[in-house]
Amino acid sequence: MVMGNIYLYGPPASGKSTIGNHLAERTGLAFVDLDELIERTAAQSIPQIFELEGEQGFRKLEREALQRVAPSSNQVVALGGGALLDVGNRKLCEASGQVICLQASYPTLLQRLGLDENQRPLLAQDLAVKLETLLSERLPHYLSFEHQVPVDSRLVEEIVWEIQLKLGVFFVRGMGAGYAVRIHKGGRTALGKILPELGLKGSVFVLSDQNVAAHYLKEVRGQLEDNGFRVSTLVLPAGEQTKNILTVQQVWTEMTQSGVDRTSCLIALGGGVVSDIGGFAAATYMRGIAWVALPTTLLAMADASLGGKTGVDLPQGKNLIGAFHAPRLVLADPETLSTLPPEEWRAGMAEILKAGVIGDAVLFSLCERGDPAIQQNLAEVIHRAMGVKVKVIEEDPYERGIRAALNFGHTVAHALERLSNYQILHGFAVAMGMVAESHLAAELGLCPWAVKERIEYSLQQLDLPTRLPAHYSPQHIVQAMQTDKKRQLGELRFALPESIGRVRVNVRIPDESILLDALRACQEKGIVK
Repeated sequence: MVMGNIYLYGPPASGKSTIGNHLAERTGLAFVDLDELIERTAAQSIPQIFELEGEQGFRKLEREALQRVAPSSNQVVALGGGALLDVGNRKLCEASGQVICLQASYPTLLQRLGLDENQRPLLAQDLAVKLETLLSERLPHYLSFEHQVPVDSRLVEEIVWEIQLKLGVFFVRGMGAGYAVRIHKGGRTALGKILPELGLKGSVFVLSDQNVAAHYLKEVRGQLEDNGFRVSTLVLPAGEQTKNILTVQQVWTEMTQSGVDRTSCLIALGGGVVSDIGGFAAATYMRGIAWVALPTTLLAMADASLGGKTGVDLPQGKNLIGAFHAPRLVLADPETLSTLPPEEWRAGMAEILKAGVIGDAVLFSLCERGDPAIQQNLAEVIHRAMGVKVKVIEEDPYERGIRAALNFGHTVAHALERLSNYQILHGFAVAMGMVAESHLAAELGLCPWAVKERIEYSLQQLDLPTRLPAHYSPQHIVQAMQTDKKRQLGELRFALPESIGRVRVNVRIPDESILLDALRACQEKGIVK
């Protein structure tokens, strides 16, 4: 895709090639070792090049190799330890991608170099002294790069995951051929160049809603047409009430009239409702066509656009009709959040907090500090929230086990949404559901009461509701749960927290009175916002 290369940089023996190989595999990108490319091109080893042409000759070959590599986007490139000392090389890399500088201590590097059979020309003879001198001279240079990743005493998998979280670059396996997940500022304006790299061409059907279309549809359509795509569009009314089978029939009809065929691609431009409807329409039209999710809300970025779960509601319950149909790409453009109404922002933060509860204590701590901390660390918050879901769905793509962790707060939430005829925003319902279900977990002894209190406090910090509406009785809420798709063998199953960052799935409630008491306790005090 056209979103740039990832360049790994740092001192000799900091692990650029090893980490680069693993990172490329985890992100679905190609891997290039620049030193190996130089050796193949020159038909000589690096030591031989230094011996015959000196460092100046090597640097010339290095610069030429980098100039060949940079235009080919979407690669992980392992650079030599001094490649970016050249100002031109640095500018080229920073213009064509992002640089990750690996940090390693002198003892770690010395140990690795002592065990390395490959001779390093600049460190040959008197390794300890030359390494110390080299690090002393280059340390300010290495520290001048924005993205720093320490490698000492860490597993390669941990380092790779930190890089993925920093850059927002993921690849989801387990459902078909897999698909890329990219967080890219301004990415919506590059779709016309990205789709051909995915093997998509011809016609595109863009599905959006009235709120999002007013801001972004003209721009998205224009750049697709500028890149040779034939584009048709459909704009739906905004809101959960739209998410029904009659709307999908309207989408199918419009696709047919627009000449959409099995080679076409559907783009879901919008929030969770558009993503669910668009994915389901793509899954069922002509037995399945390609689709791309372009989420424009926090809720859609953190949840709805990921995982390939598509569907619509019935009067009896939410998401009862649906299909697993993986997108070809999920492209989250944070710039679209600038037009998100405050209420939708708050609703989206509920899903992000949920991600912290089920899988990332660091993310939860950021949310716990309230909106100022979130705004200061927004990129990390979005990347971590999406990372939690990517990990879960890759481990369990078809929800046969741990993926049910994503349902924390949702069993109660879906009941509240149904009772309110979907007047309660999904994120607000999830906030209430997390309070009730964490209370239930504490009552069952699955987690300390302090966990429930931290979740409730964090929701308050995010200006989200912490009490269930008093006009819905616990009995009515439980009755509304009976059509929830998470029921198994006639029993409700819950995903409940054990601690911040870990949940237990498929929890049965031994006595309905415990559930009723938990719901009642979360109604008796507090304010419904």
